[in-house]
Amino acid sequence: MARFSTSQTAAAVPLNGRIKKRRTKSIPLIQQVAGADRFWVMLFLLPFIILYTSFTLWPLLATIIYSFFDWDGNGPLELFIRLENYITIARDPLFWLSFRNTLVFALINTAIKLPLSLMAAILLTRKWLWGQRLFRTVYFAPLVIPVAMAGLIFQLLLHPANGAINDLLTSTGLVQRPIDFLGNERLALLSLVIVSVWQIFGQYMIYWMAALQNVPEALYEAAELDGAGEWKKLVHITLPIIRPVAIIILFLAFVNALKVFGLVVTMTGGGPGFQTYVVPYFIYTQALVDFPFRYGYASAAAVLFGVTILLAVTVQGYFVRRAEADRKDYGV
Repeated sequence: MARFSTSQTAAAVPLNGRIKKRRTKSIPLIQQVAGADRFWVMLFLLPFIILYTSFTLWPLLATIIYSFFDWDGNGPLELFIRLENYITIARDPLFWLSFRNTLVFALINTAIKLPLSLMAAILLTRKWLWGQRLFRTVYFAPLVIPVAMAGLIFQLLLHPANGAINDLLTSTGLVQRPIDFLGNERLALLSLVIVSVWQIFGQYMIYWMAALQNVPEALYEAAELDGAGEWKKLVHITLPIIRPVAIIILFLAFVNALKVFGLVVTMTGGGPGFQTYVVPYFIYTQALVDFPFRYGYASAAAVLFGVTILLAVTVQGYFVRRAEADRKDYGV
């Protein structure tokens, strides 16, 4: 009779010529704690619950409530206008321009930073590479710079009159005249994307490096014995195995890129014209800059923007489940 390890959570047991899986019922951690221990668990969780309720749940609920009022942010909520804010936003061309710019920024940003950070992570996980710690530090260093400071630095570097980047381009003869990176309608948004990629690059490189650690080294060794090169190992081993984590990284990168704000405020202010207007900046101007303040209107825009992010997260869950099912075919 076949023997099976009792340490397995789902053991295969032969029964009537078939193999069935004995499933163990998972019990929530809080239910596994009894008596006085449960009190201490709840006591230690209480600060987190208070902070989460105060700074996440309540602002979310308050934003939804404000979106149904014509409110300038001062005084009590009095003028209830039902769905008027949402109807006005649906007809507001500036909001939809901001929405389009946000999607374009997020798509280009994600399409650039993920492949580059993946290639950097693959190189930095190779045993033959010298100075791995140095390269990791160099790539990760921009992340510790505050977004506002990075925006101010690059605003000076990209200045058409005395910016260092234009000086370099003109002195080397690559261009005949200085380029107004932030004042050109075609280049302003792309310039924001490049600065954003430069700053966030190290974070996603670390994510990829963590994902690559899940690939068994034995698979690479077996592939090398079969004569597989680096490209075939990447396509047929690395990417399929890290696919569930890669999907999470992909959607995380996309959702985070949708929240671009600091670089817009410090580098372009939504210009030239409205070419770099993004939804977070639109919400900011409606609530706190343009007079009269339209806090309720900005809240409605925030709710619609939040629904977009929620849809992206929901789609992520679906693809992650599919990727996990496919990954089991590799036995890892």
